This record gives sequence, C-alpha cells and structure tokens, in this order.
Amino acid sequence: MAEKQMKALKEKVTDYKRYAFVLLSLSIFMFIGLLLPTEALATESQPLYVVMNMAVLVLAVVFHRIAMFNQKKLNEGEA
Repeated sequence: MAEKQMKALKEKVTDYKRYAFVLLSLSIFMFIGLLLPTEALATESQPLYVVMNMAVLVLAVVFHRIAMFNQKKLNEGEA
C-alpha cells in the first residue's frame, strides 16, 4: 500500500474516532440533562429527547465501526 494511502487511512481512523468520542460525550450530557429535574423540560417532550439521545449513540457506534474498519484495512496494508 502506498505511503500516501496509509497516511490518509491513519487520518481517517483518527477523525472517525474523534467523531465517535464527541458524539458519545454529547450523548452523556444530553442524558444528564434528562435526569436533572427542571421546570423547563416538559414531560411530553422527554420521549423526543430520549430518541435523540439514542440516535446520537447509534451515530457514535457507526463512526467507531467505520474507524475500526479503516484500522483493519490499514493493518492489512502494513503486513
């Protein structure tokens, strides 16, 4: 595998891992916001926030899987 392609794959792996970490952090903050009792959060909108939280978690998993796929391609190219 060319050196340029390997460098591009390393950058992709790093980027996708960062995306996954940021989305996971966002999900944690959103979940904490659901747990804290406030008057601003109406009970009828809570299911919407739970669905949005799950969507962010799914995106984090997808980005992590893409990063691992690219990492596997990178490891196979080095061998």
